[in-house]
Amino acid sequence: MGPGVLRVGKNPSIDLLKGVLILLVMAGHAMELTHQQHLALWIGAGFRMPVMIGISGYLLNVERTRSDPAGLLFKRYAERLLLPWLAALIVYELVTGAPLSWATPVEMLLRPPFHLWYVPVLFFLIMITRLVPLSPLILLAIGTPVSLATMYSFGLDHGPIGFSLVSPDSRFVRFPVYFFFGMLMAERGLPTRYLGIVLVVTALGLGWWSALQGSGNGLAYVPARLMMCLGLIALLPRLAALRLSFQPINRIGRDSLFFYLWHPLVMAGMLMAGANAPVMLLLAALALTAGSRLSARHAGLRRWLGSVPPPRSAPAIAIEPAPQPA
Repeated sequence: MGPGVLRVGKNPSIDLLKGVLILLVMAGHAMELTHQQHLALWIGAGFRMPVMIGISGYLLNVERTRSDPAGLLFKRYAERLLLPWLAALIVYELVTGAPLSWATPVEMLLRPPFHLWYVPVLFFLIMITRLVPLSPLILLAIGTPVSLATMYSFGLDHGPIGFSLVSPDSRFVRFPVYFFFGMLMAERGLPTRYLGIVLVVTALGLGWWSALQGSGNGLAYVPARLMMCLGLIALLPRLAALRLSFQPINRIGRDSLFFYLWHPLVMAGMLMAGANAPVMLLLAALALTAGSRLSARHAGLRRWLGSVPPPRSAPAIAIEPAPQPA
């Protein structure tokens, strides 16, 4: 669900990939809720969100992000990201009965609970892109050592960096490498001469990561995951050029924020009803599809739930007959 400002229009291949990734996120959470341990869960957890962050960097319109007035920029992202995230945060806090205090707003912003970390991390990276007007390559050169230091110091599991009230979640400083690499791929593309190398690196990273399941080898986790995820992000320009489409999954990809924010709530209800993982995934996908379409019809619901507006039908174009020769 990498919501952001698109460069030029919509690309069906990227929407398709986002839809697949959201379904993989939902499948992984369904397996976690039913306490399943499987190689597929390990592999999916290794690349789902890094690639989603990479897609967000790939789709970000850097020039527009840096040139728009601050008020317009915040208004746009408030409507597309922050208001739906705030609504979801309030709902999840009320449902779980979490204790509230004067420090709760700071904790929710810096250490968001559950799956709600994605939006603050994404918005933070977008703001870094605006406030630090350097090229994607330089941002990547700065962000990579920061990400690597965080991975090796705090591991790949989420958690705060430090013990104070203002200690942020580690993902704020662990994911810049993926975001800025996505920006670089949007700017530079992937030359044909490097395609074979990228495919080999991606395959080696995937195989290495798969073999590390249950090993506890923290030193190997970082390079294996980087090879796998950066290789997949590097393939985004090639995937975009194919313009693949499968409408049901593309729809999920276009509405990725809505599906991402609300699927745990829907799945929790199905778990209480006794559904197993496959049934939970299927019913949740159908229920969220119906919910996104219903809410898309109302601007107020869209603003607070994060669903996308219904597609506009192309206006009819009158075609005048060609002039006949005398």
